[in-house]
Amino acid sequence: MYPLYSDKPNLFECQIQLEGCSLNDASARLIIESDENSLVFNGEIDTNGACLIPIKKLRGLVSENGGLKLEVIADDMYFSPWESDYELKQSKKVTVEVKTPNKSKSKLFESNKPKINVTFKNPQPLNTKPRKKVVSENKAREFSKKDLTELLKRLRG
Repeated sequence: MYPLYSDKPNLFECQIQLEGCSLNDASARLIIESDENSLVFNGEIDTNGACLIPIKKLRGLVSENGGLKLEVIADDMYFSPWESDYELKQSKKVTVEVKTPNKSKSKLFESNKPKINVTFKNPQPLNTKPRKKVVSENKAREFSKKDLTELLKRLRG
């Protein structure tokens, strides 16, 4: 499995030996085949047979797994001397594990919690005598709007 990086340029390197053909006129290319698409990258072969094929960043261009194929063309002859599967990786990766603070272990978090103290006073009993008195005195008569307003003022006190 040949590793390729998605977040940085790759450089495919190999050594090629040709018999019966000249390296001067030879060319090489690397084909990356994935489920999504195929890409072709051209390279160079020097007179000693060192082959270098630069590959651009592959993020979003190919799937995570697929196949690689080296093709060499020399003297009008086509060769496919090497094939491999590839695995697309990232050269840089960040992993985060978030831990929930444990109340018994950390007093730091306890001090940051807002604290509220609530005190209750015993409520005073309502003075219901004037209300009963006013209502009982006025039961038999009809009220006008003015009378009701006065009554409400007395009740609210």
